[in-house]
Amino acid sequence: VKNDRAPGGYEIVVSELMVHQLSSEYPITPKEHGTDFLMNHRHLWLRSKRQHAILKVRHEIIKAVRDFFDSNDFTLCDSPIFTPNAAEGTSTLFGTDYFGNTAYLAQTGQLYGEAAAMAVGRHYNFGPTFRAEKSKTRRHLTEFWMVEPEIAYCNIDEDMDWAERLILFIIERVLENRKNELGVLERDLAKLEQIKAPFPRVSYTECVDLLNKGGIDFKWGDDFGAPEETFIGEQYN
Repeated sequence: VKNDRAPGGYEIVVSELMVHQLSSEYPITPKEHGTDFLMNHRHLWLRSKRQHAILKVRHEIIKAVRDFFDSNDFTLCDSPIFTPNAAEGTSTLFGTDYFGNTAYLAQTGQLYGEAAAMAVGRHYNFGPTFRAEKSKTRRHLTEFWMVEPEIAYCNIDEDMDWAERLILFIIERVLENRKNELGVLERDLAKLEQIKAPFPRVSYTECVDLLNKGGIDFKWGDDFGAPEETFIGEQYN
């Protein structure tokens, strides 16, 4: 009904109230909750503003990946989730019984992608990947989504060009469409906005020299670990 004293000029008059059932107390409160507690109430946790933002940003990234490859004449070729052998290393395989034989959750779709690239020229695979890595760091995930493009007759410089273009395309799309969600997640937009082409390109030997000059004892031929990669990256911030 109309009411000039109401903020919107109208107010609701209740004519009837029916209680269908009593609900239990809502478990998620403004206080800080642990991850285990929140995962046990995942169906309710998803309704929070922060979880909404995460889902929206993830959606935007996935859409940007597909839009980039679709607009550049890449063909999506899905690879199997169950595979008969290892593609990356036997120490990180999830094995399961497959009607009397052993099958493994896919570590990568790369082997299938290489065959597809020779058939269609430009291919990409995008889906879930599994690694039996019992660790809780950002570098170790038992399940994650991975995009793997393959191009027939592509050299290392062209490969880096494509990788650079893909990264920039995704960042620009997220900044364009999901600034509000990044704000909810308290992300520093300046760090994303400063990512511009061209990216620095350095050889393995140059990186080894950087490490040794920086006081890190590193032998040519060894693989870079997390500390080495972090140090090298910091030299180009």
